[in-house]
Amino acid sequence: MGCGGVGCQLLQHIVSCRPLHAKQGIHLRVVGVSDSKSLVVASDVSSMGLSDNSLLQLCRLKSDGQVDVFTNPESIKKITDIAALVGKSTGLALVDCSVSSETIPLLTQAVDLGCCIVMANKKPLTSTMEDYDKLISRPRHIRHESTVGAGLPVISSLHRVLSSGDHVRRIIGSLSGTLGYVMSEVEDGKPISEVVRSAKNLGYTEPGFDTC
Repeated sequence: MGCGGVGCQLLQHIVSCRPLHAKQGIHLRVVGVSDSKSLVVASDVSSMGLSDNSLLQLCRLKSDGQVDVFTNPESIKKITDIAALVGKSTGLALVDCSVSSETIPLLTQAVDLGCCIVMANKKPLTSTMEDYDKLISRPRHIRHESTVGAGLPVISSLHRVLSSGDHVRRIIGSLSGTLGYVMSEVEDGKPISEVVRSAKNLGYTEPGFDTC
């Protein structure tokens, strides 16, 4: 879910890593891609995935603003149907690369259907405690490492420390790489509007980052 900058980079990375995955005996099958307006799915999600050419073409169409060719008003129902069909049988992973809190109902339903959840989207984790508790009710089914620390393995490292019996007394750090860059540049005397534009051009900002 989500086919913007982050989602397209993920798809392109999957395609580019096919030779590496083959050596590792891994094959990632992308059965569907969606955003807020559109959805494209494989013809048989139980045994097929979208071709690599289709994935790359989808990214090109998205970057050109031409995703309406895949428009489907019943996208959410179709995603749920796919989750129900292959969630437990084949180990479906639902990846949220959007920047919306509207994915929360679908994510919680997917967890109930036995899917794994992977999130680059922070918003579902910062909603209500009820939603949060629901999402993490099956900790082995959710991964959200890329929502903090610029994608560094902070969460898994912390889990390993705690599971070894150590106690964390204090955590110190710059918890936002984007704001760290912006504040450092502003401290050097640059206008914040100029710094934010620069951060966006450098790819440092979050999707939807609209400080200025």
